[in-house]
Amino acid sequence: MRNKIPFLMMIIISVLLVIVGCSSGSEEETTKIKLGHTLTEDSAWQKGAEHFAETIKEETDGRYEVDIFPNGQLASNDQKKALEMLRQGSYDIDITSALIWSDFDDELGITALPWIVPDHEDVEEVTNGEAGKMLLDILDNNGVKAVDIGETGYRQMYNNEHQIKSPDDLKNLKMRVPGTPVFIDLFEEIGADPTSMDFTEVFTGLQQGTIDGVEGVSDVVLTNRFQEVLEYMSINNYNFDFFFLTFSEDFYDSLSEEDQEIFMEAGKEATDYITEYSQEIDEESIEEISESLDVYELSDDEIEEFRDYVSPIYDKYKDTYSEELRDAFNYPE
Repeated sequence: MRNKIPFLMMIIISVLLVIVGCSSGSEEETTKIKLGHTLTEDSAWQKGAEHFAETIKEETDGRYEVDIFPNGQLASNDQKKALEMLRQGSYDIDITSALIWSDFDDELGITALPWIVPDHEDVEEVTNGEAGKMLLDILDNNGVKAVDIGETGYRQMYNNEHQIKSPDDLKNLKMRVPGTPVFIDLFEEIGADPTSMDFTEVFTGLQQGTIDGVEGVSDVVLTNRFQEVLEYMSINNYNFDFFFLTFSEDFYDSLSEEDQEIFMEAGKEATDYITEYSQEIDEESIEEISESLDVYELSDDEIEEFRDYVSPIYDKYKDTYSEELRDAFNYPE
């Protein structure tokens, strides 16, 4: 009996060591990575980010865990700074509008042009065709690993003064627009007073009358509750908002070839998820906004009047883009 007790103790200790070893080993093998974006927790981007995190956890058997930072948390809502941080490897994965990336390469600004993709068939040609591939190649030369291009939706115009049915209706309106030069030039060409106010200040700016209006995707307007401090919505599909899902080069290069493939596939799946989700909720968002605002949808003739009016913008920026890129986007001549 005395001989059995030490033997049993040895077995118990061995089992405990195995359990402790397995536990500590799994902790060491779990790598946390950061994914940042600027939209809210209710947005399509957030839904896609959550889908991405679930896919990664499943496909890597929990070796990687994705922490999501919405609302521009990683750079105090400074979108340009966030992309600089991504390029420096300060965080790992990002979802950002193509408009913001144009600060790093002028050619990426081609998507900011008005009515460059006037209908959904043109949009699909970009996301699934040569134009999209060219944009991803340009991104790859700007310090990140480009994964995919996706769709957020058409941008519309909103304000508190009157309905916007023609270029004259925009004159002297103080409109908050992205800081992209094309947007500033576009609204100045029409006669508006564009300002690139920080996105976090837009609600208060509209509420206090610091600005008269804002433009943006309907879902973004809705999830930020801008409809609570607006009166008019003009549906003119003047610009389509594409987004990119990107990895920092440092993060991507640190992965094994097998994990690189897993992350790339998960990224493309998340991009498709966001695109499909955005398409589904766009009409729903407009319907919900219609309950609060006076909504007017411009006719084809009214949109054509706008396009003719802003044609000098196409001439001004023509030489900014390569001939190949212009051809891929059916650039207006």
